[in-house]
Amino acid sequence: MFVQHQPWFRCADPGTVDAGVRIAIAGGLGAGQARYRGFEYRALVDPLDRLLAGITVAGTGALMSSGAEALTAPGDAFLHPPQAPFTFESHDSEYSLLQVPLAAAGALAEEMTGLPAAGLRFEAMTPLSASLGQRFGTTVDFICDQVAASAITEIHPLVVQELTRLAAGAMLKVFPNTTMTAGYLPGPGWVAAAAVNRAAAFIAARAGEPVTVQEIAAAADVSVFALEYAFQRHFGTTAEGYLRRIRLERAHHDLAQADPSSGITVEGVARRWGWTTIGQFTVAYQRRFGVPPSLTLGN
Repeated sequence: MFVQHQPWFRCADPGTVDAGVRIAIAGGLGAGQARYRGFEYRALVDPLDRLLAGITVAGTGALMSSGAEALTAPGDAFLHPPQAPFTFESHDSEYSLLQVPLAAAGALAEEMTGLPAAGLRFEAMTPLSASLGQRFGTTVDFICDQVAASAITEIHPLVVQELTRLAAGAMLKVFPNTTMTAGYLPGPGWVAAAAVNRAAAFIAARAGEPVTVQEIAAAADVSVFALEYAFQRHFGTTAEGYLRRIRLERAHHDLAQADPSSGITVEGVARRWGWTTIGQFTVAYQRRFGVPPSLTLGN
C-alpha cells in the first residue's frame, strides 16, 4: 500500500500479533498508519518516486541505504531515501506516515529558493535536529487526522493542495536537502507591470481551482522566482499569499450572500476556499474584515 518491497518477518508468538496498514490518498498526498506489533519485519524496498516520511509511534526500527543507517525510537522522525533502494527493519513497531510527490516538493523548493526543481536532493534520513523532528511529528499528526482519521469521505481539491504544500514544506525544512546548501542564486531581474497584471488576472479567474504557483508564473511568462520577487514588490506578499487573499474575499462574498437557513456553514465555506481548519480561517477572516465569519453569515 505504501511501497513495493520484498518482505521478511519473524514471529515468536502469533498470539501477540497486532498488525494493520491504513492509508488514505487524496490527489498525490497520502497519509496513514502502519502497525507491526508483536513481530519483526524487514523490507527490501525498491527506489521510490515520491517522498515518504513519518514518525515512530512505538517500538524501534532502522533504515539502511548506501552504507548509511538511521535508527528510530518512539517520537523519532525519519525520511525513506527517495530514488534509491533501501532496507527497512521494524521491531514491534507502529508508525504514522505521509507521502507526497517528489515533483511537488521540487516545485515548492524552486518557488522558495529559485533552485531548479530537478536539482532537489535529500541528503539524510533523519532531521536536522530533535526539535525539528518534534515539529514534524505535529505536522504528521495533523495531516493524518485531516486525511486518514477524519470522518470526512471527500476533501475539497483546494484543501488537498494546501495539505500537500504543508507536508512538502515540512519535509524541506526538517530533513537535510540541497535547498539548505545551494550556493548564491542570481536575482530574478526586473519584471514588467504587465506581467504582474497577467498573473493577478489569472489568479482572479482561477481562484476556485487548485492552481499552482508554476501555472501562475507560466501565465505571466516569467520564472517562479521572478514571479515571487515581483509580487513581494507590488503586493507585499507572495503569489500564494495573494491567492489566499483573493480566496478570502470570495469566502466573505459567499458568507455575506448566503441564507443561514439553507444549511450553509462557516466550515463548509472555509473548506470550499482552501482552509484546512476552521480556526485558521476564523483568524484570517477576522484580521481582514474585523468580525468573525459567523457574524457575517448570521447577518
